[in-house]
Amino acid sequence: MEPAVIGAASGIVSAGFAVAGFWMMLGGRITKAEATADNALQVAATAENDIKECEQRVTSLIASFSLYRENAIEKFVTHHAIIELEKRLVESQAKSEQRLVDALEGLNKRLDRLLEAGLRH
Repeated sequence: MEPAVIGAASGIVSAGFAVAGFWMMLGGRITKAEATADNALQVAATAENDIKECEQRVTSLIASFSLYRENAIEKFVTHHAIIELEKRLVESQAKSEQRLVDALEGLNKRLDRLLEAGLRH
């Protein structure tokens, strides 16, 4: 065989090996990129499920807080109303006691006058 043919054949074989090596390296990178993309999709799907679960929790907490707030308002308003009612009752009782004391003092004075008037006659 002639040296030119051998040189050309070896050049073609070398170029073939280079092209094959390039495609194998590129295929490996593509496979690795696909694996990374699949992993990223799985992570994104898990994150999406976690987000949905968090949204449900937030919705539930909002409803629970709203109910608590309504109950707290009702309780505190009722508690405040009871305190005001108790205060008015105590004031009313004190006024009634004072009126009773005044009435008894007035009755005492009248009895004293009647007794004095009866003893003079």
